[in-house]
Amino acid sequence: MDKNAPKKLHVLIIVNRLYEWSQNFITRELVELNSQGVEVYIGARQIVERDDLTEAETSLQANFILIPENPFTPRYLWRHFKFEVKHPVNSFRAWMHFFSFGHKRPLKIGRSLVCFFRAAAIAEIIITQKINLIHAHFLTAPTETALYLSTLTQIPFGCTAHAMDIYKDNSGIQKKILQAKYIATCTMANARHLKNLNAGVSSKIFTNYHGIQSTNRDHKSTSQDYPFLFLAVGRLTPKKGFSYLLEACKDMSMQGYHFKCRIVGRGPLEESLKTHIQQLNIQDRIELIGYFPPHKMAKIYESSHVLVVPSVIESNGDRDGLPNVCLEAMSYGLPIIGSNISGIPEGVSDNVNGKLVAPGDSRELSEAMVSFFDLDQRERMGKAAIHLVEEKFNLRNNVRQLKCIMEQFQKETCVA
Repeated sequence: MDKNAPKKLHVLIIVNRLYEWSQNFITRELVELNSQGVEVYIGARQIVERDDLTEAETSLQANFILIPENPFTPRYLWRHFKFEVKHPVNSFRAWMHFFSFGHKRPLKIGRSLVCFFRAAAIAEIIITQKINLIHAHFLTAPTETALYLSTLTQIPFGCTAHAMDIYKDNSGIQKKILQAKYIATCTMANARHLKNLNAGVSSKIFTNYHGIQSTNRDHKSTSQDYPFLFLAVGRLTPKKGFSYLLEACKDMSMQGYHFKCRIVGRGPLEESLKTHIQQLNIQDRIELIGYFPPHKMAKIYESSHVLVVPSVIESNGDRDGLPNVCLEAMSYGLPIIGSNISGIPEGVSDNVNGKLVAPGDSRELSEAMVSFFDLDQRERMGKAAIHLVEEKFNLRNNVRQLKCIMEQFQKETCVA
């Protein structure tokens, strides 16, 4: 046996909810970590009930650790008290972190206190499980819980940052960056932003793309059958830019093009978008089909010709990273039309596997959409999309990279 080889990883992955519908990329990652020999424990406040899980996904519950939603009940407060008595130095350090976090809004201070008490409620359990690394998804409550838990147990922690947690809900981000052993993030754009926040931590920030299972799928030739179907997928929120997509569809309709545009998702702008569709008089062009279960999305992708991702940057800074729908659509051979912002150009190479357009420019967007009526262009870019997924967004390869990062920072010996 190689004495220099890293010890087996026993990793606690902290998420808000296990099997969250909108975070299938995390579920895929957890399953793949297991398949690569990592002992994965899941810490979450809830398990989402689903009927579409594979056997490997269901088996993740074997190492599930409940993080209490309310850690202030007598049961959890008693656990907290016992832990502080047994580990006074670590508990004092955790309190020092709480008072030095730098949160300015009462809501964020309150959330930080809840995260501290949640960590204390499960700290003894984590120690007995011989976990040697803590990893959190999102720099919000999961990472804050991980920071406190790491301080209490002296088990190192790292995290994966995404988009909303970097650009919008980022209270206390500087402290989280400084305390984490490493930060993986899903785009180079995110990595640059995090490094710019604190140049002294550049060495601990890594780009680790989300992955998609290798499909070995040959490109399926798309015909000119009509209606030609554009697809858009995402929560109906301002940053998705769907209002500009509607205006682009109006422009195409006025030019006499025959097509449909299907929008999959729900969100706070649903009624506003319906009103906008009526005002533009394009009810015959747009299908708002609401939420669609992930395990049924294959039919949606297979019946579509092009994915449109018209994302914009909101006034509060919120934006997409590289939406996972891009990877999923490309694996089915769909070219992408995406806004030239954030991490989208890392998945969409202009005139290779899709087209990049200026955010918020409905005229440029409509011109790009029209260009995909050209079958030769669509075929060429669809093949390139499948190739790019295999090369850059392969789940096994990207999780292997994450595992290597984790192995650099795990505790040398499992906690006894």
